[in-house]
Amino acid sequence: MDRFQKIVWGGLVAALVAIGVIYFLSATRRSPLPVISQVHPFAATNQLGEAVGADALRGHVSVVNVIFSRCPTQCPKLTQQMARVQAAVGPGVRLLTLTADPGYDTPEVLKRYAQRNGADPAKWWFLTGSKAEIYRLAVSDLKFSVLESANPAEAKLEDLFIHTTDFAIVDRAGRLRTVVHGEEPDAPAQIVALVKQLQRETSL
Repeated sequence: MDRFQKIVWGGLVAALVAIGVIYFLSATRRSPLPVISQVHPFAATNQLGEAVGADALRGHVSVVNVIFSRCPTQCPKLTQQMARVQAAVGPGVRLLTLTADPGYDTPEVLKRYAQRNGADPAKWWFLTGSKAEIYRLAVSDLKFSVLESANPAEAKLEDLFIHTTDFAIVDRAGRLRTVVHGEEPDAPAQIVALVKQLQRETSL
């Protein structure tokens, strides 16, 4: 293939990519995400010891997941996925990680966990609080599954808490709009695309 042909084929490929991007963007504008549920008032504490409630979400598109710091298997992978999202999103995005183990995961424990995983406290909060409050937020409002082992004294560390691996995406009005399965390899890219879609919405 000579130089001219390479240029022509390169131009065609670039044009097709551009058309695909334009089509995707126009399709997402035409098809708004459904409203699944509303995040109701809640009381939690982040890794800095600061009180956090539903008002902290308003005006931000938020990405939320669930882990617990003692988990040796699944949770580190989910945290790495959130770290990739953190690196890819711009301002106006709030990242929230709820603990399934609030009895152990105090703000101090979560602060160390956050630091080990490169969390920017200006963007990414790890939330703890009363078990009833955290579980209500996770299960009722965000439609996560979170269960404590029926026999914690006999359970393996990774089985102390069974929880969803999904990432919830909440709009600027505090409404759950969609979820992404966090263990999919391209989950961060999916999340970033959906965040941008919600950021383009003009109405709350």
